[in-house]
Amino acid sequence: MTALAVAGACTEGPIPGSADTATTTTQARAESTIVDADVTTTSSGGLPSTTAVADDGSVVAAHAGRAWAFGVVPALATPADSSADPIVVGVINQENTPIGSFPEIRRAMEAATAWINAELGGAGGRPIRLETCITSFSVEQSQACAQQMVQAGAVAVLSGIDITATGSLPVLEQNGIPLVSSLPTTLAELRSANVFSFSGSITGAYVAFVADAHAKGARSIAIAYGDFESFSVPATDYAARVAESLGMTVTLIPFPITTTDFLPIVTTAINSGADAITVAAADSACLPLMTSIHDLGYEGRAYIVGACAAAEIIAQVPDEVQAPIIFNSEGTFDASTDGDLFVAVTDRYADAAAGGAGTIGFRAAMNLWAVLDRIDGVITPESIAAELRAGKDAPSFWGHPYTCDGQQVPGFPALCSPQATLFRLPDDVGAVVQESDGWIDVPALVAGLA
Repeated sequence: MTALAVAGACTEGPIPGSADTATTTTQARAESTIVDADVTTTSSGGLPSTTAVADDGSVVAAHAGRAWAFGVVPALATPADSSADPIVVGVINQENTPIGSFPEIRRAMEAATAWINAELGGAGGRPIRLETCITSFSVEQSQACAQQMVQAGAVAVLSGIDITATGSLPVLEQNGIPLVSSLPTTLAELRSANVFSFSGSITGAYVAFVADAHAKGARSIAIAYGDFESFSVPATDYAARVAESLGMTVTLIPFPITTTDFLPIVTTAINSGADAITVAAADSACLPLMTSIHDLGYEGRAYIVGACAAAEIIAQVPDEVQAPIIFNSEGTFDASTDGDLFVAVTDRYADAAAGGAGTIGFRAAMNLWAVLDRIDGVITPESIAAELRAGKDAPSFWGHPYTCDGQQVPGFPALCSPQATLFRLPDDVGAVVQESDGWIDVPALVAGLA
């Protein structure tokens, strides 16, 4: 993958208390466009299942009575009413392109929906049916996907990562269909009142990095970013201005979004003399980024996106190279029922990788389900959007409570919960190390910026 890696906050990091980051990269559901109440549950290969056989053998029974984001886990599974009309929810996700392919996000959404239908009673008893469309970095494809959602009668659309959402968004807006984005990656999404995201996207990550660097004594920071508006605006108009408001000296380093050689970028950042550096890129960029920072002997604070902590990436990185790096997350590192459920559900209902960036897709699907389940009356695009906008400190699956008032990040109304945490990976066997002191309050840091 090139530097157009938009996973600014695409992972929750390892499961709290785990010595193995592979815990978050459990196997997810196979390629499928429809998930309904007739799902067949399987236990995938790879990681051992964390789901104990209890009572009816379901995931919920194995976690019965534990508090989670939406109350208390029920004792027994309740399937959706297969005779009821399904609620159609769209899925648009970018895959099958070297510019950025994120099938794990879709798989996580599918696994979450399968679990909802098989064990959580669907939404108000009705099964949820996913109408899925894949776009491959094409505005025309994204537009066609949105038109497919309209024709299918989708009441809402879940978006994984869609770098060409400028094609889909106008169609959805014109038809009043809310877009629940796992990670908005275009300015059009970030600035749309029709988009709802439980992620801080790259803006939340950059601001969190700046805030932590300052809190830990850094008085200068080099911010490297892809020269693409959805990266440059968060870097220059938000992170850099927050840093300057804290009295920090800022060096901005734009680079082409198709970059594959990160050594010159890291070299420029280090040669700036900054106390801290951050470079936002993911996937194939992660290994060369971490290696370059290590090989150049940088001793300051180095920040990269949490997607780089995915197990398949970290497995390639020697301990001494990865340990000094600080990653962002949108989850917590305390013992978490939500984290355990993510592992158990993706293990039970999936047979392909759904970890890493899949966590944000799983969260989006679960939070949308909670909204659908509590709507008292007819479920329509309008009632869903109204319920989301009414959310104030509403519970979010494995994340910070969300408030979709459009005011959390000035100028970016789509961001409902941009708060972040930071972590390091250990240089020996043991649990991950939380770097930040709890949640970093991104809304407070960007208050007044526009």
